[in-house]
Amino acid sequence: MTDRKVRIARLWDADSPRVTRRTMLGSMTFFALAACGVGQAPTSSGPTSAAKATNLKNEPKLNFYNWTDYIAPETLPGFKTATGIEVTYDNFSTNDEMEAKIASGQAGYDLVVPSDNFLRRFLRSGLLQPLDHSLLPNLKNLEKRFVEADYDAGNKYSVPWAWGTTGLAFSKSQIGGEVTGFSAYDLPNAQGRSSILDEARDGMALGLLKLGHDPNTTDAKQIDDAANFLLSLKKKLGQITSDVIEPLTSGQVRLAQAYSGDAFQARAANSDVGYAIPAEGGLSYVDLLVIPKDAPHAENAHRFIDYVLGAETGAALSNAVRYGSPNAAAKPLIDKELLNDPLVYPSEDQLKKLPFTKDLGGDVEARYADAWTKVKTG
Repeated sequence: MTDRKVRIARLWDADSPRVTRRTMLGSMTFFALAACGVGQAPTSSGPTSAAKATNLKNEPKLNFYNWTDYIAPETLPGFKTATGIEVTYDNFSTNDEMEAKIASGQAGYDLVVPSDNFLRRFLRSGLLQPLDHSLLPNLKNLEKRFVEADYDAGNKYSVPWAWGTTGLAFSKSQIGGEVTGFSAYDLPNAQGRSSILDEARDGMALGLLKLGHDPNTTDAKQIDDAANFLLSLKKKLGQITSDVIEPLTSGQVRLAQAYSGDAFQARAANSDVGYAIPAEGGLSYVDLLVIPKDAPHAENAHRFIDYVLGAETGAALSNAVRYGSPNAAAKPLIDKELLNDPLVYPSEDQLKKLPFTKDLGGDVEARYADAWTKVKTG
């Protein structure tokens, strides 16, 4: 347990680095994981060879790399009880951080949780192995939307962990006006006390949507116009960050572009926190379980994926992290308050304005990255 870096709180500091979009589930998770061998997964001296993977496939171990505080307290203990497999659990704070470690070929992880837009990057780089569906009988529990999604149609390489939307979290008592869309950034009480997400496609989507553009546009002028809008908006912000739960809960931030699950975690800690899906729209996102190409315990990774796809495990995960569940079989066991919340499970009409982030190809993705750098440094 001593190797795990646990962030208990952060000060509101405009110069502080971006930390995480999965934060502060509380001490229950901390102590539950303490009994499960939580720590940094061992590194290897190089990419794991096929022969080594074969030798290790029956070893009762699993090296799991996930976002910070993005798991139910009972998930890992329950998996160990069910299978006898010991989980070494480590956390990352950003997709970029995780990608760099996996791309190095020296991480030794069996299972990681990238966001859907990073899945395509992993596939282009040949970093993943295909899933063996014969080892995943619970795959039948997935909702159709997550089987047919264009980021990985047919779940050839991935299985969804949790999903949500991007929207606006705010202090109901302090924002000083109605929050229905991005015009809320113009409210006097939001000046210097607001933030946008520190992720290129999510942050750029705010600018694109505000200007009436598709958040998956490939039009260079629209992307540039969005960057210029965000540069203007930046003057009104407190900071650009994906770390929003503690600032929202404490009241240090009055308005934040946020991932829905983070907003709901903040709301659970402070009922003054509200969340709105902007009238202009937003993005849906899904975080995915994938197996790196050089995973030393790939069969155990499949066993964990199938375990999470179980109805009870899937419901416990959703109830804990307050994100939407892709698991249809879990729905009857999810907290009714959560299941019936249209902000967690938007209507079909709203989902039409909340597309997944599309894979736009290397050249366009680079254009987004350059535009975001302009926003961050300008």
